Amino acid sequence: MVTPEELTALDLLVWLRSGEAASKRLGISQPTISRISKRVLGVFGLTPIRNQGEWVFRGSEELLNLQRGVHQEHRWRQGNPLRIDAQYYSGPIFLGNELPDWIAGNFDFLDINLPLSLLRKGVLDAWIGCHPDVPADNDPEFACFHLTRLPTHLVVAPDHPLVGLGSRISLEDVHAYPSLALPDGAFPEIQRRLEALGLWNSPSRISRYVFSRWEGRTADQLTVGYATAFTIDLFPTPQVILPLTIPLRVGDTLVVPRRYQAHPRLLELVAHLKRRAAELARLHPEVQLA
Repeated sequence: MVTPEELTALDLLVWLRSGEAASKRLGISQPTISRISKRVLGVFGLTPIRNQGEWVFRGSEELLNLQRGVHQEHRWRQGNPLRIDAQYYSGPIFLGNELPDWIAGNFDFLDINLPLSLLRKGVLDAWIGCHPDVPADNDPEFACFHLTRLPTHLVVAPDHPLVGLGSRISLEDVHAYPSLALPDGAFPEIQRRLEALGLWNSPSRISRYVFSRWEGRTADQLTVGYATAFTIDLFPTPQVILPLTIPLRVGDTLVVPRRYQAHPRLLELVAHLKRRAAELARLHPEVQLA
């Protein structure tokens, strides 16, 4: 019905959200991306709609997704470039520019629902998610390869009133200030654990990473943020880690469709990521290998 190259143009437009980004990955012009995408959608009787920056379609995607499954199998078997994405902080530290046989995403996911949907449809081939908000180890659809575990810290601007409390600080003191939160259900397990601590109470309505609307909000000198050894350096100004230990360990987990969990190309990727995880553990004493 459509060629692998044509469907790739549409899928990269959907995944990367813009013709410019898709054009850079594929080395073809934006007008060509647009023209091909319209033709493919016409074949499947779909109408494109922009919803909060994401491409969605009016009409049934059943046949389109069946075609995607065939083309995904072709990519894996024929050695064509596979597609990988990650959370905003994990992409740069785990992937960088070291995977010539993979097409990397924008590294701007800030929820679990969208990347899992793209994996399920065959638009994505692999995703590095944030544990504990990843599929269960016995999930029938997805296989998980755990990489790291590390503690989460509460952080504030240097002149935040909480800093002056020093070692006398308590969670009750923190409750007096807003703490970062994402839309309901973006990271359901992390949300559940932080809400149980009286945190996660000042939501930002974003699903893709924008610094000014996430960590950047701590610059208002009142909002309490979260950081790990991997994200603390993303703040443009030094942050103070509050002397409070919270029971939230996070980490990085590679998620792939279960049918490819033993594929040689996947095992090569896992070996690369585990080597990188070991390097990060040597650089950061808080990081443990999972």
